[in-house]
Amino acid sequence: MLGKGPRKQIVKYRESQCTLKRLIMRKNRYKLIVFALVLVYVYHFFGVGDYVQSKNFDNDFNYPLNVDIRPIVQAILEGQKPNVKPINYYPYKFLSNYRQCSVVNKPDLVIIVKSAIDHFGHRDAIRKTYGKPHVQGYNVKTFFFLGLDNASSDVQKNITKEMTEFKDIIQMSFRDSYFNNTIKTVMSFRWIFQHCAEAQHYLFTDDDMYISVQNLRKYVSEVTTASERDGILFAGYVFKSAPQRFRSSKWRVSLEEYPWDKWPPYVTAGAYVVSNKAMKMLYVGSLFVKHFRFDDIYLGIVAKKMGIVPTHCPHFHFYKKPYEREDYSDVIASHGYSNHDELIRVWNEQNAL
Repeated sequence: MLGKGPRKQIVKYRESQCTLKRLIMRKNRYKLIVFALVLVYVYHFFGVGDYVQSKNFDNDFNYPLNVDIRPIVQAILEGQKPNVKPINYYPYKFLSNYRQCSVVNKPDLVIIVKSAIDHFGHRDAIRKTYGKPHVQGYNVKTFFFLGLDNASSDVQKNITKEMTEFKDIIQMSFRDSYFNNTIKTVMSFRWIFQHCAEAQHYLFTDDDMYISVQNLRKYVSEVTTASERDGILFAGYVFKSAPQRFRSSKWRVSLEEYPWDKWPPYVTAGAYVVSNKAMKMLYVGSLFVKHFRFDDIYLGIVAKKMGIVPTHCPHFHFYKKPYEREDYSDVIASHGYSNHDELIRVWNEQNAL
């Protein structure tokens, strides 16, 4: 028989053990709650649910307009009236239209520069380098496509002076901003389709790219892919990737906006070249393809709908390729030339070879 003292100690011990168990259970419960909250946060922040719920691109891609648009486009290009109405015609105007391409003296290449409205120095550097009208007998025309700033701003006043002096700026009646790049791209397609539709090839580029017209000329004359034999070329640095679903990302795309688990192959928007036939097919096709805010993705979607397979060309660099004189011998385009003196120096050195 235990005395009262030992029995009290046993009771206290058992009580302390129960208390300890309760504390441990409470602590574990808190840990479980915190863990659950972290999971919910990660699930929400990284868009896990969107990734899980994405549709399979390979089996279920049907981006609006959900019909085969190829016969519709072909009918339009043959001068016929389509039986389907366009769904994506932007209601903007061209506010300047100084230069048009001559039917008699057709350009071999038209360079379409997607330029930010206040990039005066960028445009001036381009005019002194790859934007020149003739490269070793190659007839080139260069146009700068801009959106709109406040009509009374100093920037717009300087744009007006620049347009009067150089007559190579096509300004359009929408706000010049990053998320209007698809509008700027399709509007530039519209302008060349209406006013400069006879060139052999069209180079679309941002205003901070180094461009070698000579290397581009060599590339388009040598390319022998099946698509080019059909007169269709849409070439540049081709990406195959998936939508980003992170909530904090500038490039986040919701399932409502694009429900599939990957993009169609697309050419990065920094610089790409299209043949005459591809230009016309992409523009007319865009009238029947729902707007998307990223211009390179959008053209990839239009190309997919039109059955055009983008051609990967490793000589287009979406990043800034470190400059060495010999290493640039085959470069067609390189990103990151916002330093005007650097662009002029590199271009002059390469063209002195």
